[in-house]
Amino acid sequence: MATPNKSTLSQDTIESFCDGGIVVSLCALILVLPVSIAFLDSFAALAVFFYFFKKINRIVVHWPTSICRGLAPPENVLNLPLQFLSLAVFISVLFSQYPMLSFLAFFGKFLKSVFLYFSFIEAFRNDKRIRLFLNFFLAAAFITVLDGVFQHYAGRDLLKGHLIAGGRVNAFFFSANGLGAYLLPVTGLVTHLLFTAITRHRSWMWQAGLAFFVVLLLACLCWTYSRSAFIGYLIILLMMVLLDRRKLLFAGALLLVFIFIFLPSLNNVRHLYLINDNNGGNAQNQSVNSILEDGGSGRVLFWTKAVSIIQSSPIYGTGLNTYGRILKRNPNQRTWWYAHNCYLQMTAEIGLLGLSCFLWMVFVVVVHGFNYCKQIKDSWMLALLQGSLAGLFGFMVQSFFDNTFYTVQLGVFMWLLFGLTVAVTRYEQ
Repeated sequence: MATPNKSTLSQDTIESFCDGGIVVSLCALILVLPVSIAFLDSFAALAVFFYFFKKINRIVVHWPTSICRGLAPPENVLNLPLQFLSLAVFISVLFSQYPMLSFLAFFGKFLKSVFLYFSFIEAFRNDKRIRLFLNFFLAAAFITVLDGVFQHYAGRDLLKGHLIAGGRVNAFFFSANGLGAYLLPVTGLVTHLLFTAITRHRSWMWQAGLAFFVVLLLACLCWTYSRSAFIGYLIILLMMVLLDRRKLLFAGALLLVFIFIFLPSLNNVRHLYLINDNNGGNAQNQSVNSILEDGGSGRVLFWTKAVSIIQSSPIYGTGLNTYGRILKRNPNQRTWWYAHNCYLQMTAEIGLLGLSCFLWMVFVVVVHGFNYCKQIKDSWMLALLQGSLAGLFGFMVQSFFDNTFYTVQLGVFMWLLFGLTVAVTRYEQ
């Protein structure tokens, strides 16, 4: 029997070390993500460093026979969409109206996020590591909702001292909408895990703990009074039923919470309807045009401005990371509002070409995840995949009404959600 040579053992040791470094970095990243942008960036850079160190080591060991193989990202369903998306973004950089801004954003934001995704699926290849990441993820979320509860009753958050504004909880985040967007994927995950714990007759401690977590999540989500997050929550319930019709009654109970608690609270605190800013009249008798004019806290105006920018360069956009600079061409500072719609802002910056590639990527993740749900035998991993799919879809819908992708924390969070969803479909069973 042949024994492995010293170089092979050395390569395996280095690759194992790099994978471990990625796992530690990303677990730390998801733990600090709600709290600190500085630590988030540091751990993201560390994960990407270990990823490239592993690739470079592979090239050196096999030089010069497998340079391309050494550099190639791990095989996964998003490789082709990501290649086209990267090309579309690069084209937008080449034709950018502010080339230096776009160039820096391409390497400092976009490529970093893409390699962060590759790092995730490179290292999280078995259920043990995926469960470890999930533990850190849920621990961070639990701390965040506890902070939100504290802020709701004390008037300021515990760690950063954020004062509550307008009765809306934001915990560690800069805005209530940001907290709402973060809570959506967590809600998708924990509700699916709770359903599995109940139906699989797990210990009463598991069931009670998950039920308590769900109560805290729903309370904080309600107290954000974020209409975009509320719509995302409804999408999660819809996805829950589409993924598994046995969850119909469970989703119905969560819908009753929305109808009898979320909506009345929104009206009492913010004096708003879900799709209408005017609560003084009868919304049922209003025309569609009047609802649009009165709805969305001015979003129709922001979207109109975004569309006008898109029309100026519809194919390849004005350039990555240029939207804010384009807005400031107008000397009237009252017009300096972001699009409050990630897809319109994305189209403005990287064009219809870039938007198409991004939506293709999201479509592939969702369809692949749906199909793979039929193959998973482990009930907890199935709940994790279904929960991540539902949460990701709710997050994507919420982003139609806000700048979610364009905040540091939530932008990184989105790529980690992609990584988690794809990793569950690739893990070694």
